[in-house]
Amino acid sequence: MSKRLILGILLAVVAAAVTASALVVMGQGGGGETGEGPDIRLELERLRLEEAAKPTFEGVVNGIRLYPTDAEAAVQRESACNYVKPEELEYVTMSDVAGTPMDIVPTYLPAGAEEVAPMWPPMVCKGIVANVERQWIIRSKGFFIISRRQGEQAIDTDASADRVSAATVGGKRAVLVAPLTREGYGYSMVILAEDFGLSVIGADGLAIDETIKIAEGLR
Repeated sequence: MSKRLILGILLAVVAAAVTASALVVMGQGGGGETGEGPDIRLELERLRLEEAAKPTFEGVVNGIRLYPTDAEAAVQRESACNYVKPEELEYVTMSDVAGTPMDIVPTYLPAGAEEVAPMWPPMVCKGIVANVERQWIIRSKGFFIISRRQGEQAIDTDASADRVSAATVGGKRAVLVAPLTREGYGYSMVILAEDFGLSVIGADGLAIDETIKIAEGLR
């Protein structure tokens, strides 16, 4: 099983767990204390089923290539890691990338954001720092991950075409992958073109405007 597939599964599990917890705490899982209002969990499940029935977007937007998560053949040019065996991967610490273009320095964080340990430390492939990420949770709401990827401006996604749009964020070419709901549930992304590759802010439980603010504040 590839690291890419493992990461996708972990993200899906984390997203589902955090979203379910957030909706229950918000009192919206069964209409809240008053028993009134829509069941947001059921609505989100309906939207996810509708999304799953649509074709996954594949193509180039704003010069950034998007391809389906399960299209392993499509990722061959994306990163120096693609032809590296798992035992050949190297990992370093965040202090090792401090002050480099791959360093992640956000100047804006949503209220209540708490940093947690990332799923993976900075990854080195063939002597190149290929992937760096930092992760935050917002209790009773959701989470977001900021990552920087060195290599081709390409990324996998499970989104349908109607969730994908071109944008300019912080003066950079960007692609937005909208969440499934207005409140921000359903994994969304702001993807920024960089000289080294991509910066990606992925979120669940965060309105897209907030995710854009995080992207605009990256240094």
